[in-house]
Amino acid sequence: MPHKLSRLLEILSDGKWHEAHQLKLTLGLTDRDLWEMTEFLGKYDFAEVDETGNRVKVKKDFRKILTQTA
Repeated sequence: MPHKLSRLLEILSDGKWHEAHQLKLTLGLTDRDLWEMTEFLGKYDFAEVDETGNRVKVKKDFRKILTQTA
């Protein structure tokens, strides 16, 4: 799973909204896997999930960190 989290962060590092179903397909994640990852990112204010739970994006400040380490 750590590799999948790294890939998720790589995808999200563009700062755009990403559809949950596409992320699951691209990364080979289950609903639960994606929920756990986005829940963690949201809990620590690294990402936001839209009100429907169908899209996710990283927050601006965290994006800066991601792009500096890439």
